[in-house]
Amino acid sequence: MVKKKVLLATLLVLGASLTLIANGASESGNGAPIQSAVSGKPQEISMMWWGNDTRHKATNAAVQVFESKNPDVKVTTMPNPFDGYHDKIIIQLANGTAPDLMCFSTEWIAEVGFAKKAVLDDLHQFEGKELDTSTFSPVLLSGGEINGKLIGVPTGISGKVFYYNKKRINEYVEKGGNLPPGPGESWTLDDMMAYAKDVRRVLGDNVALMSASTDNAPLHFFTFVLSELAGKYYVSPTARLEVTKDQVVQALNIFRQLTDSGVLPSASLQVEAMAGSTMDAHQTKGEWIGDYGWTSNIKEFESKCDSEIGIYAYPVIGRPEFDGLFVRPAQFWSISAASKHPQATARLLNCLVNDSDALVELGLQRSVPPTEYGQKVLADHGALKGSIYDATSYLLSKAGAPFSPFLNLPEMSDVIRNAYASFITGKETADEVADKMMSRFEVILSQIRKKNGIQ
Repeated sequence: MVKKKVLLATLLVLGASLTLIANGASESGNGAPIQSAVSGKPQEISMMWWGNDTRHKATNAAVQVFESKNPDVKVTTMPNPFDGYHDKIIIQLANGTAPDLMCFSTEWIAEVGFAKKAVLDDLHQFEGKELDTSTFSPVLLSGGEINGKLIGVPTGISGKVFYYNKKRINEYVEKGGNLPPGPGESWTLDDMMAYAKDVRRVLGDNVALMSASTDNAPLHFFTFVLSELAGKYYVSPTARLEVTKDQVVQALNIFRQLTDSGVLPSASLQVEAMAGSTMDAHQTKGEWIGDYGWTSNIKEFESKCDSEIGIYAYPVIGRPEFDGLFVRPAQFWSISAASKHPQATARLLNCLVNDSDALVELGLQRSVPPTEYGQKVLADHGALKGSIYDATSYLLSKAGAPFSPFLNLPEMSDVIRNAYASFITGKETADEVADKMMSRFEVILSQIRKKNGIQ
């Protein structure tokens, strides 16, 4: 964490100057790539992202689609592993050597969005020319907007839903149980806990409806329960706390009930998972029947448990007007403010999110395409179907709140992780833990506002 703060301070001090190169462009059609009439020597631009070999191959294929339709531009691709990517890109942005187009995490966007000297271009300047953003929903597009500047366009979409191993739930049904409510149906948190208790009674005491893992439950679910109790994201888009101590206490007690009822695994396993231990075996054995996870991870969960996946309805947690469902940009495509060819780079970005041939090449490597047009392209191509399609449709039909860049701040997550572990293992009371959490939250957010000049 100290390392990140040093990098951020460097970024804010150094910044990068914005360079604009004029370039002609024609109108964009419905999802069609925007072409540019440029002759002479090709403009050379660079592009960087992280991922595995499968993502690298798909991204390079999409770039080749762009180059075949835009012979006036040559793209140098720079694939990377995830480890070390954050520090690398932050340093490059600070000293003005970042690639023209880069993949940027949703969790990092707040680190650069409030920089005094812009290090990422405002993509609004390319709209209707090199970049067609009309294909995005306003709610989704606003997830990459800070202080009125669009500094990131979603590479894909994801969101948190509850899903389950159909084989195991069918075992429960065959022994007299019922299927859980699905999308379009409703149940309360009390209903969910009663259901978990009965599933555990039938299938065994080691069974839980949700998994425990470093990325999913209970850490991320806890932030959304906090948000539901507050009726808004627990941290505002201006880095201010939106929950009270009483609501933190209420959330902690809810998680005690979730653990005791069997919605969540035992306290010891939750803490072990949050410390980084691999827990895949519990999913493989069918002990952890479901998960509260990203829609983009559904295929992985299917593979682990060797079963088709069903979707639970999101449980109402006291505030039916706040359904807990939101669409999150999976990652962002951003353009460096130091780019010498920003218009050409914007055309490449447009191709990645709006060109049907490029979309087919990318497939689901960056989750579900962020536009309705892109989703239709993959559905027609047979690449978007089944449980991941059902879960995404559910999210899009229910979600209303835009993504907040401060929703999963690493510093805040660390506070929650440590405090929650102390509470759920009985070392401290909910009241004691809530006091500490509120105090640390306020200090962290105050520092962030000061560092980034947020009023």
